[in-house]
Amino acid sequence: MRYKVKMMYDGSNYYGWQVQPREISIQETIQEVLSRMHNHPIVIVGSGRTDSGVHALSQVFHFDSDMKLNCDQWRKSMNRQFPEDLFVLSVEVADPEWHARFDAIRKCYEYRINTGQYDPFNVRRVLQLEGELDIDRMRQAMQIFVGTHDFTSFCTNRSEITIDQVRTIYKFNLIQEGQLLRFVIEGDGFMRYMVRMLIGVVIEAGQHKLTLIKIQAMLEAKSKTVNKHVAKACGLYLVDVFYKEESSQ
Repeated sequence: MRYKVKMMYDGSNYYGWQVQPREISIQETIQEVLSRMHNHPIVIVGSGRTDSGVHALSQVFHFDSDMKLNCDQWRKSMNRQFPEDLFVLSVEVADPEWHARFDAIRKCYEYRINTGQYDPFNVRRVLQLEGELDIDRMRQAMQIFVGTHDFTSFCTNRSEITIDQVRTIYKFNLIQEGQLLRFVIEGDGFMRYMVRMLIGVVIEAGQHKLTLIKIQAMLEAKSKTVNKHVAKACGLYLVDVFYKEESSQ
C-alpha cells in the first residue's frame, strides 16, 4: 500500500530534508522511525528538498508498506515516535503510481521578516532585520519576477545539470502585519536557493541598495555571477504542495 503523508516541521535542528552522510536530516529521522516499525529499511520520497534551517507548514512525502494499520493509526504512531519538532498532519492511502515529487504541480512558500526590535526567541524562525524598508519599492521589485522567466540568475543549480531553468511564478505577495512582513510566493517549481535569492534581492530593493532597473537586468542576464544576495534560511517556510487532483481547489 502506498501512503501520502502531510507533515510540518521546524527545520532549525536539521541539515535540511535530504539524507546527509554525517549530518542529521529530516528524511533520515523519518526513515529511522518507519524502518524501526517495519524491522527493515524504509525509504520515503518527499515532494522536494528544503535546505538546512528551512521550515515546513505542509511538506508531503510518500512511502510503501504492507503493515496493517489504518491512516489514523499511522499518524498517531509516527507522532508518538517523532521528535517534538516534527509532526504528521495527515496520512491517506494513495494510488500505487502516485508520486510525491513528480505529481506535484505547484508549491507555495512564505518568508517572514521581523522589522521591529530584535527578537532572540524567534531568531531561528523569523529573519531579524530591524529598520525601515521601502514597502512599495519591494512590491515593485517582486512583480518583476511574476510570470514565466529563465531564473538562471536566481538559483544555484548548475546549468549543465539543470538545463531548463525556466519557471513560472503565479503570485508574489507581501502581507504586512505590524512589524512582521510575510512574503508569499507560489509557482510551478523552485530551484535550489531560488526563493531565498529572490527575497534577498527584494530586501536589497527595500533598503535602496538595488534599483528596479538593476534587478530587471539581473533577471535578463541569465548568469550565475550577477547575483550573490541570499536571504537567511531561518525565515523560509514551505507552506503547501499542490497536486493534480487538487488543482481545482
